[in-house]
Amino acid sequence: MSIIVEIPETKVLVDLDEELLAELEEEGQVIVHCSLYNDPTIYAGEIGVRVWKETFLIDEQTGVMNQMVRAFGIVYQPDWHYVKSGQTKKFTMIFDALPKHCRTFTLAEIIPQPGAFIVKGIKRNNSDIYSIKLD
Repeated sequence: MSIIVEIPETKVLVDLDEELLAELEEEGQVIVHCSLYNDPTIYAGEIGVRVWKETFLIDEQTGVMNQMVRAFGIVYQPDWHYVKSGQTKKFTMIFDALPKHCRTFTLAEIIPQPGAFIVKGIKRNNSDIYSIKLD
């Protein structure tokens, strides 16, 4: 059985398995909603996007790395999802819980090629739900 959950501020609905949702609530995992806009003034034509399993939240004070548990609405490397010019791709990643003392963190793909997602200085909030623009 599944539950439809609305992503705050986006009006996007995500279909989550009830067991996974219960796990998230019990373990205090972190939810990161991402958007990537294919800006036609920067890119010519479609751009490829995907997520690597080697994606982490890194506590900026201690360097502790929390691995991504699962991603929704995006393909994993080696596959690609292509975003047309002028369109936005939205997806969600779930991570292990951050340390309680963490105040700021970095979202980073640790991959052996250029083009990795890296967003520094994300301020921790009480809900541990974040909306991040990757463009």
